[in-house]
Amino acid sequence: MIRVLLRRHAAIPALALALALPLAAAAQTAPDPLPGRDAHDSHALTRWIGLPHERQLLVLQSLGVAVPQDYFNCVCRAAGYGSPGTAQFYHPDTLGDYDKRYSCQHPGPPCIVSGFGCLRHDLPTDPAIFERCAALAGLEGGNPMDNILEALADRANRTALPGNPVVMNADPLGRPQADCAKARAEAGLAPPAADAVPPEREIYTISPETMKLLYDVALEPELKQRLINVIREAMAAGHQIIPGDEADLRFDIDAGDYGFEAAVSIDAQKRLHISEIIVKKQINKKYADTWGKLNAEGGLKLSYSDPDEGTFLPGSKVTGGKVGLSWEYGRIEAKYGIDINTSSKATDYYDGEWRNASENRLVRGLEDVLSNLDFYGGGAVNVKEVALPGEGIKISVGVESGWKLKDRYSNWVFSDMHEALDDLLDNQKQWEEQRHAYIDREAQRFGIDARCFATGEAISLVHAAYEKAKAADPSIVAPFQTITEKIAERRRIATEPPAPPTVRRTPTPAPAPVHEGIWPRVFER
Repeated sequence: MIRVLLRRHAAIPALALALALPLAAAAQTAPDPLPGRDAHDSHALTRWIGLPHERQLLVLQSLGVAVPQDYFNCVCRAAGYGSPGTAQFYHPDTLGDYDKRYSCQHPGPPCIVSGFGCLRHDLPTDPAIFERCAALAGLEGGNPMDNILEALADRANRTALPGNPVVMNADPLGRPQADCAKARAEAGLAPPAADAVPPEREIYTISPETMKLLYDVALEPELKQRLINVIREAMAAGHQIIPGDEADLRFDIDAGDYGFEAAVSIDAQKRLHISEIIVKKQINKKYADTWGKLNAEGGLKLSYSDPDEGTFLPGSKVTGGKVGLSWEYGRIEAKYGIDINTSSKATDYYDGEWRNASENRLVRGLEDVLSNLDFYGGGAVNVKEVALPGEGIKISVGVESGWKLKDRYSNWVFSDMHEALDDLLDNQKQWEEQRHAYIDREAQRFGIDARCFATGEAISLVHAAYEKAKAADPSIVAPFQTITEKIAERRRIATEPPAPPTVRRTPTPAPAPVHEGIWPRVFER
């Protein structure tokens, strides 16, 4: 929000300077001069502190004064908005991923209190807080209050800053980058695992084993080398194709009316295997030159298998088939058809408790058939083509992507249910983030950087550090005491015997009044 505000108009520096000019006015006398400041300087700083935070930033920008985030972190902590077990810091922009439902995940008041939830607060307006934090040792650039006064005195020669005047830290709490290799080594744990490469940045190449198999193919040396070069280029360019539910490197042999296609894929464990074997038959010879080739296609779908399993194709096993149509025009091919997955059954969709399979065999059989069927759509792009011996025979190498339609259709039909599930997962994520933040704060008390450890590792290290510190100082507060006390209280309430029921006694009715004299006879009438 602040970055957008600072860049919205070209006239912002002039506007901010107009806001800054009253700060330099010394016509009035500040009623309570700040310690160590004269009335003139106290009045100027008090006026700046009293401005809304967006205008404070405009003044700093126009005066060319940069302020480190650590300064405002100190101001927010000194305001005392949160309890001792919470993290308090400055961050007016979106914290984490944007979500309008949560106050800290969209721009707002700059002081964040995170711990048992996450809330935002305005900056305090007590000048003494700003002065104390400005006097902190080690602030980058020196005392911000002194810098503001110097800039006001020399404002005619100042150059406005082009962006946000607050120099934000990489870590919201202002901590330096974690040295996880050193931290884990000191804890006696294995070094951190290497960061996973995002799928869009993965580039595959030919392994030495595959290269040996290609060189053993009975082709002319020149043709063989061309084929290897084509495969290399197709694999290198494959990451540029947007992947669908299925992405394959395919080899398409065109022999006139018929075609043969084989696809190679990688499963979740990064194992290479043949994924499809397709046979195609051209069905529109008359208009093929004008409108492209229309083919009927059908074939087998395969997945990885152990070479020792004895399948008809070593290293691959049949998991279904596909029947459909394909349209080819130049290097582009589009596909649509029915996907058959024989590895799935209707029982995969039942949990055995709330949803059980039907007792009727006909219904169960129909459910099994429907669970195996899906519709697919997709396309392929041929990266390279190589002519093979024979009239009109060529092999094309490219990348193919396919999308399943049944899941997308069901997601649309049950969109409300999926939205509710997403909300549940978002709440779970919020809870996990608060839990990790709490563990992180407790770990910092004992000099442990929890960013370098899994949750269980961090908890174990904190308890071990506490036992060591307790031997030297028995009065030290145990870790996770806040949540431990809450759990103990809940267990006490849950296990204590119920209070005996209160017996409500019915009051004894008052005796009927006794009438004397003639009155009873009068009433009896």
